[in-house]
Amino acid sequence: MNSGQAAAASHAGGHALVLAGPGTGKTSTLVARHAFLRSRGRDPLGIMAVTFTQKAAEELRNRLGPKVSGEAWIGTFHSICARLLKRFHEEAGLRRNFKILDPSAQRQVLSDLGIKWDSDDGELTDIIGRWKDALVEPAEASVRAAGIGDGPGNGPLRLAAEHYAAYEEELGRRGDLDFADLMKRAWHLISGSESVGAFFRERITDVLVDEFQDVNRVQVELLMAMAARGCAVWAVADDDQALYGWRGGDVRLTVNFADRFKGAKSYTLEENYRCDPAILAAANTLIARNRTRVRKSLRAARPHKPGNVVRIRAFRTDREEAEWVAGEIRRRIDAGARPQDVCILFRTASVTPTLQQALEAASIPFALTGAPNFWEMPEVRMVADLLAEIESGVPGEGASRSRIARDLVTTMRGSAPPRAAPAVGRAVSEMPPAGSSAERASLWSDTAEAAAAIASGHATAAGFRQHVAEMGARNASDAAEAVAMSTIHSSKGLEWAHVVVAGCESTLMPHHRSPDIEEERRLLYVAITRSKGAVDLTLSRSRFGRGQNPSPFLTELMAAPKGAVVWPGAEGEQAASQHKAPGGKPQQGRPDPAAAATVVGGLKTYRKRGGRSLVPPGEE
Repeated sequence: MNSGQAAAASHAGGHALVLAGPGTGKTSTLVARHAFLRSRGRDPLGIMAVTFTQKAAEELRNRLGPKVSGEAWIGTFHSICARLLKRFHEEAGLRRNFKILDPSAQRQVLSDLGIKWDSDDGELTDIIGRWKDALVEPAEASVRAAGIGDGPGNGPLRLAAEHYAAYEEELGRRGDLDFADLMKRAWHLISGSESVGAFFRERITDVLVDEFQDVNRVQVELLMAMAARGCAVWAVADDDQALYGWRGGDVRLTVNFADRFKGAKSYTLEENYRCDPAILAAANTLIARNRTRVRKSLRAARPHKPGNVVRIRAFRTDREEAEWVAGEIRRRIDAGARPQDVCILFRTASVTPTLQQALEAASIPFALTGAPNFWEMPEVRMVADLLAEIESGVPGEGASRSRIARDLVTTMRGSAPPRAAPAVGRAVSEMPPAGSSAERASLWSDTAEAAAAIASGHATAAGFRQHVAEMGARNASDAAEAVAMSTIHSSKGLEWAHVVVAGCESTLMPHHRSPDIEEERRLLYVAITRSKGAVDLTLSRSRFGRGQNPSPFLTELMAAPKGAVVWPGAEGEQAASQHKAPGGKPQQGRPDPAAAATVVGGLKTYRKRGGRSLVPPGEE
């Protein structure tokens, strides 16, 4: 262990926060902390280790070994709370054999109540679950829903609040819980029951928490209740990797940890064992722009290897971008790289259709990880349905979605996709299911516009429908050796030898619907630090049929130390990058210096408006 890890693992006592950047060995430090406590006489059954996923909990059990982890309190927030509630069911006011309802059982309860809910308005169980995670009771949910006005799509949310009240009453009558109830009920149990409080004071000495930066309100309240009963909370977190604000996570809970856990000592792990020094230099430069964070700067534990830099590539169209990505991956594989050592990351799945087609054309196996199949998404089907209804002039399910959809079928009757698709894309993009999380609403919007852009290239609606069906029938490779295609959210904690981040445009990164630019910046930071080698950031001047500008985060990266970030065209290399094909047209797959040069003009404009210069000396 290095000195930082050793200091954190051997923390003397009381609360502690360990800020562990990507690749700094946080899991090893958590395991070492468990071992340190045992070496000081702590009973393994008195050390509670809380994770966010079953996979992380299983890894922790394996690393601790069966002798230590057999009956220990190791698991996810949900599993530990379920264990507590079953042990103290009487104190919790539950019957001994209470059931924990999965989503299917929850839907059955709603059906038994005679509640009919259109799944196109979002999953009612998800809406209720988000209220519970925020500790919002049915009465408050009704007040909040009533206060959002009478705009389109708000009716279902008010109806959901009514159903929430009926659903909670029925669960109480049955004596059962759903998953979202587990933490809330455990919090009430620990806070309110003296016998449970005594159990914690006498038996549970320490609580180790993994990925603390992702906690939501009910989770931090639960940990505070444990702390109030005498437990020492030792948490490992990285505020720079907090990505779940849209589902209740709050990075301020990490930044202000000591406000809730009094007397907490802070440790920082800054030695990165994954990334090349140049990659870390770029990542540090980017994340330093965030204000809501604890200041720190990762340093590499290994020397720089030539070629391991952040390369920015700009293209005229998303098709050219996809062809270049596929060609670059094919070149690496032909040179001896394994497909599974390469990953293509993206902000939303809307960028995947052209990438998938380019990989297929290059005979490169790929596997979607944590991302839905674009062609099977409901918004794509809605675009296809509405185009078919417009072309035939016969209103159907698509037209029933909204007044705007009905008007489109009437006013554009008989129009083929090349004319109707842009309007359909805009209409469908504004019709996400009621109650959708901000992230799902963003994905819905992007996917609808991407589907419409693809549809505009088809002569008939029937032709587009057939294309959707054919592409949906193609499954990603299930082979062990396949290039990973993943959303950035799903990539956290993983690593690859080479990473490509596609779609680095100003509408996608930061996402145009996101209210939190700092979380968007953290997403790119996480994407860059997944790589053990080089990183390619690609963008297109045209996506979804619309002109695009480079992400402003790319201009921030240009302030990195010389040589860490390379952008042909933006550094005076336009001539070297301008490759002409026969006929004088730029060859597909080549960087577009005009797109690259946009950043310089943007920076100069930024400076004229009083912004700090981000252009490295000599590159203006």
